[in-house]
Amino acid sequence: MTDTLTTGSLLDRTRLLTQLVPSAVAVRRTAAHVWGLHAMPDGTREEGWPVELAIPIHMDIPGCQAYELSLPPADTTTHKGIRLTTLERTALDCARTLPRIDGIAIVDQFLRRGVRIADLRTQATAFTHLMQTLSMADSGAASPRESRLRVTFLEAGLPRPTTQIHVILPDTRHAYLDLGWPAYHLAVEYDGRDHHSSPEDRARDTTRRTSLESMGWHIIPVRRDVVPARMGDLLEQVANSLIERGWRPHPDETTRILSHIRKARRHPNGPRPHLRRKP
Repeated sequence: MTDTLTTGSLLDRTRLLTQLVPSAVAVRRTAAHVWGLHAMPDGTREEGWPVELAIPIHMDIPGCQAYELSLPPADTTTHKGIRLTTLERTALDCARTLPRIDGIAIVDQFLRRGVRIADLRTQATAFTHLMQTLSMADSGAASPRESRLRVTFLEAGLPRPTTQIHVILPDTRHAYLDLGWPAYHLAVEYDGRDHHSSPEDRARDTTRRTSLESMGWHIIPVRRDVVPARMGDLLEQVANSLIERGWRPHPDETTRILSHIRKARRHPNGPRPHLRRKP
């Protein structure tokens, strides 16, 4: 039985445990995974992730991370034969317990699944930190990595970017930019492995971005290897591009951005960050 509880897919192990332990409820990343979201940390295989369960009494279960917790019946449901927290409760738990950048990436996915941000805020009213986290959520993020880019920009003190910016190109085609600042005609696009790796994809991207640049847009492409390894360089590039295009950061904002750039670079002897002066 122990081997069954510690090997196999997270979905199968969670189903088995919630059947064996009648009071157990799948929670947090495990519940988000059961709901069909991309919930695991980058580089983590779901086969090795422990089943996260809420259980009213203390229990040591192999292959499980148990939290001694009784949940209200209204916060639990059944999905795919698994007892777990509801969509709304799972979103709130992830926002409350995970690092903010991961929690928001999960909340964004729930919003795209139809969860209403107003409902989450109503349940989070008493928790200031949770309200601040939810204020960064955005249903327009098309992938967790886009969510993480947006949160990184916000926490660094950059203006809030718009998601899925609709632009009509000169040949009447339509473009949707991942995130950016329409007032400054600046956008950041994540070039993921799935849709931007073939020669045809790259040629299409080049044609599309040439059209956008002819309309005054500046596009900053972000490859997979930039996040998080070269996030400091990206922050500096985006901040300077915004300044070049008319953004006027307050001195306190400048200090905050420089601090985040240094922190993101993670090596004290690297190049000193520099923001351009206001024109």
